[in-house]
Amino acid sequence: MGLFTIAKKNLKNNLSFYSFYFISVAFVLMVFFSFISFSMNDIVMEKISSDGRVETMSKTVAIFVMAFVLFYMSYSNTFFMKKRMNELGIYSLLGYRKSTMLKLLTFENIIICFAALFVGIIFGAIAHKGIVGAIIKILKLQIDTSKVSFINLDAVLFTFAFIFAVLFVLSLSNWIILRKSSLLTLVRMEQKEDKKIKINTVFSLLGLFFILIGYFLAIDITRGTNSLWKTIGFSPIALLTMFSVILGTIFFIHSFLPYAIQQLKKNKIWFYKESNIIVIPNFIFKIRSKAKTFILLTLLTAGTLAIFSSTLLTLYYPVAATERIVPSAIEFPLDDKDVTNKALQTVQNTVGKENTRYTETTIINGKSNSNNLPKEYRIKKEHGFDLISESDYRKLIHIQDKNVEFNHLAKNESILVKYRPEKENLDKGKIYTLNLAPTTNIDIKVKDTTLLNSIGFANSVATLIISDQLYKEIKALELSEKTIVSFNGLDMRNNKAVYENLAPLFKNNSYFTSSYQKNDYIIQQNSSTFLLISFVTIIFFIATGSILYFHNLSSMMANKNEFIILNRMGYNKKKIKRIISKEIFTLFSIPYIIGLAHSIFALIAYKTALMDDLLGKSSAFILPILFAIFIFTVVYIVYYLLTKRACYKIIFNNKK
Repeated sequence: MGLFTIAKKNLKNNLSFYSFYFISVAFVLMVFFSFISFSMNDIVMEKISSDGRVETMSKTVAIFVMAFVLFYMSYSNTFFMKKRMNELGIYSLLGYRKSTMLKLLTFENIIICFAALFVGIIFGAIAHKGIVGAIIKILKLQIDTSKVSFINLDAVLFTFAFIFAVLFVLSLSNWIILRKSSLLTLVRMEQKEDKKIKINTVFSLLGLFFILIGYFLAIDITRGTNSLWKTIGFSPIALLTMFSVILGTIFFIHSFLPYAIQQLKKNKIWFYKESNIIVIPNFIFKIRSKAKTFILLTLLTAGTLAIFSSTLLTLYYPVAATERIVPSAIEFPLDDKDVTNKALQTVQNTVGKENTRYTETTIINGKSNSNNLPKEYRIKKEHGFDLISESDYRKLIHIQDKNVEFNHLAKNESILVKYRPEKENLDKGKIYTLNLAPTTNIDIKVKDTTLLNSIGFANSVATLIISDQLYKEIKALELSEKTIVSFNGLDMRNNKAVYENLAPLFKNNSYFTSSYQKNDYIIQQNSSTFLLISFVTIIFFIATGSILYFHNLSSMMANKNEFIILNRMGYNKKKIKRIISKEIFTLFSIPYIIGLAHSIFALIAYKTALMDDLLGKSSAFILPILFAIFIFTVVYIVYYLLTKRACYKIIFNNKK
């Protein structure tokens, strides 16, 4: 009987054993092929990347994707190799050379990989078509989808070449294992465990200490100019934070978790429960013997969640911030009355007169030479306050369907509109002297500050809301002023037609702003990045879940006899299932909980360091992060349920 025939029979006889591996490899290759097809789609790339940024990102992401596909398949191959050692030992007893066994394993890998590749290419091509269609719709690209081929031949050739490289690496890995193995090792390899790690109290405490130091440094960045990130430097503190968390994770899993469980064992009432007395010793042993795997999974989980969450945050937050950047649907300064009338007529013709809310707001430029003026005073090219009357402010805020946050102002009271939120309201209560004329100075008190601006930052910064009485007095002085035109209406903020009809009237006018145009620009700039990061995230999800799946299966196969003994001791099926469920849940929880904590602190540092906070709302940051955590948790639960089901099948099928 030929080796290829034996390989086919082995796979056929162990179909249930290899089915999950085949499905997961096919899914990984589907993602890989759809990504390669997208990155090689010249028609789409020309439309979404004029400066080559997307192509560069695609090449960078491709390296990560290929590395993780190789890592995942290598890990899976090693898992199945160890499960086959008894069988390979029998082949050795029958006179098969190691080179012959290597050929057999290679044939099996070829069958699995190319069968999975065929499935991956078909479904990957469908996924690629769907991705292209979604991008065309989201970015509103003028592309004839019929010109986009269903299967990209260049992508097929590249994927085949990559699979051949993977097969070579797998064969090399198998050869190294076989060469180092004696006949006795082959027979007993499946029972071989990693070297146990001794519990060290010092290392246990160091693990907790380093993680807490890393978390403290991550939170410290929120102190702003007083933080170590500013006083010492961003790069050294960032490296120190990452080093502390990684080193802390190693010691925490190596030593602290086993140490903590050993201490819990001293609680006799808790420990001597019928399931705990079985689960806890097994847990300590598995943590100690498989620490490297859990450290890898924890860091992988943290990285996956941090990358995915930060990408969602980068896409979501700027869109949410347009509520402040462009508070009205359309806004521009009234420089030409004829152009303004044409704009009004255009909007009314587009959405109807009854749905057009047209507002003119006049703001006066006021100078001040007071000490400790707010930062906003000097942001503009021409320093000064933009004075707006309370009634005009309230009217425009009401038209924008928002609520005013303060009570009516006394004559010499004002509300300062802040550009960014501040933890300490330092401007509240200050008195500024407005130098309105050579002989006219008015002291005005800042009653409070607000982030609710009625006019966009392109047309007004350092806005000071003053009482109507004071506004009339200042207006009579005939100071420098400008009028801002605002358009609002039902669903007008996302109205493409309004923007496109008005844009020709305001060519090269940087003060003409549109909420639709701003959101559309943000989506176009970030959607490609989001898509590329999504490919990496999916690969990370699969790698994390599958490693946990195979790790638990390996453990159950090795310990099947222990559960048979428990059954003979009087543990019924329900109790054994509860023990299995607890073991799997515990092992799934470690990378999830620690990885989740790592990613949250990493995101706090990322948000504070790299994102411009305009809203002052925690919800704008929390919502995308919660969504990312929800998606990851759903995937994690699916893998947990699949793992539990497979482990039940191993223990309860053909139990002897």
